[in-house]
Amino acid sequence: MISDEEFALIRQIKSRRELEHIETLAALGDRFVGTEGDRQAIAYVTQVFDELGLEIRETPIEVPTFLDTAPPVLTVANTGERYDAITPYFSPSTPPGGLSAEVVPIIGGQDSDYQGTDVSGKIVLLMEVEGGFSMFWLGTFAERAAARGAVGLIIIHPMPWPYRMSMEAGNSQIAERFCARRLPALCLSALDGARLMYEIGRGNGLVHMVCETLIEDRESVIISGFSRGSDGSDERIGLIGHRDNGIAPGANDNLSGTATMLELARVLSPKQGKRGFEFISSTAEEGVTIGAWSYCQQHKDDLRQNMKALIDVDMIGVGGRIKQVERGLWPDCEPLVQPDWLMDLVDEVAEELGYQFGRMTAGWGVAESGRFLEIGVPATWLWAPDDPYYHSVEDSPDKINPINLKGVSDVVAIVMWRLANP
Repeated sequence: MISDEEFALIRQIKSRRELEHIETLAALGDRFVGTEGDRQAIAYVTQVFDELGLEIRETPIEVPTFLDTAPPVLTVANTGERYDAITPYFSPSTPPGGLSAEVVPIIGGQDSDYQGTDVSGKIVLLMEVEGGFSMFWLGTFAERAAARGAVGLIIIHPMPWPYRMSMEAGNSQIAERFCARRLPALCLSALDGARLMYEIGRGNGLVHMVCETLIEDRESVIISGFSRGSDGSDERIGLIGHRDNGIAPGANDNLSGTATMLELARVLSPKQGKRGFEFISSTAEEGVTIGAWSYCQQHKDDLRQNMKALIDVDMIGVGGRIKQVERGLWPDCEPLVQPDWLMDLVDEVAEELGYQFGRMTAGWGVAESGRFLEIGVPATWLWAPDDPYYHSVEDSPDKINPINLKGVSDVVAIVMWRLANP
């Protein structure tokens, strides 16, 4: 049963404050790791932690970043018709001046789809047809096309807007992050995709494509705010939310998690349990969570010994039922399984408050909780998996449901408080 102390705790949680964090950080624009937006977000989170009197630790990382250095271009040569497009991150640039080539529809992008079709020197057109985000990890699709001589990729997204994919392979191991060959690529909306398919059907398949991108290693930091427990040890309960985005404004992905983390830092830090708390603002989550991986590698011994549980809040402001990802499947490693006892505790608290979360298997891997699971830290991940605005410019603060923020924050606050007082 929820105690009077716990009810008093969650009455302090204000979704209005969380929305204010989201709106302020979204206004910074692109927060991809190592960008100016990332630096401003670091300053913002640091100021919040400092005002709360938290002990602040910065963990330096140096990881690849990705930038569009010019707006992407896709036009039909014969008509001049132009399409809105988004470059997948870690996509290489087209040659200077762009790329002019015929577009060849392949649709599924599997080996069997290429049989009898010559794509040498051409741009391959793919279409997401399974579940809306079936080609997010674009690396293997690009390598398959490049092996057959293709010079570029166009992908049609089933939503009325394009979204940002990744040119990564979709593997968990950092050394296997990228395939040997990559292609310049653009993603189109379903509407522009239909227009392009119409032009191809009319014999206007020659297009001009321009991607100008920058991929280089840059420095950033993982910011931790510590609130010590009464037992004087380093034992603590962790809460993590990544502040970077796939594409601006990135309100749900993942300012919803960042705002939850900041609000719970405000509410929990004045309360002293037996164990302490660590509130983590991470970056370089986008892609294969190399930021959290770097953090866990640098603090492995301490985390294994002292972090008794971690909760990852990522994309909880938009979509349907919040779920715990109980298993994550990567193609290059064994399934990552979240501990039953921790998931059960989250479900029990949710039920006591009159909420209900679901559970699911993530077929494309695990977010940052997976990096903690890999080193032996019990972790769970709360996620609403059906955000239609994912990685698009439509992921704006006005889409956020404050009831989701409040419900998740209430549950997580009580779970963390109980874990801090075993």
